[in-house]
Amino acid sequence: MRRSDEAEVRAAFAAFDAALEVGDLDEALGWCSDDIVFIGSGEGEEAVGRDALPRMFAALAPLSDGLQFSVAWESVHVEVLGDVAVVLAWGQARIAGRGRDDTLRYRLTGVLVRRGDRWLWRVYHGSEPGAW
Repeated sequence: MRRSDEAEVRAAFAAFDAALEVGDLDEALGWCSDDIVFIGSGEGEEAVGRDALPRMFAALAPLSDGLQFSVAWESVHVEVLGDVAVVLAWGQARIAGRGRDDTLRYRLTGVLVRRGDRWLWRVYHGSEPGAW
């Protein structure tokens, strides 16, 4: 039995999030469309196109070395509009390591597109209010 589109989008959301949390960039890239736009809240957290994501993460590596970033999602809303899905999510981001352990509000807006039988990220915009 085929899962609903909403369930498939939620599964793609969770798989991408899990891959980023453990630093598995290859797995994360597998959940992105070729033309993904990725925007975070920090300086340099911008990439257009799947090939740009590894360069972005490599440039950020010195800033994030020794830090663990994870989000405990409190609310994830999914609306499927044909072959496009809109995701709105809120949660608590935890940044731990190098003598810090901070929890910050995190919010995400995103668009996933159906490519064949898979849902892939087309737009990912995640941010924390304020500096960390």
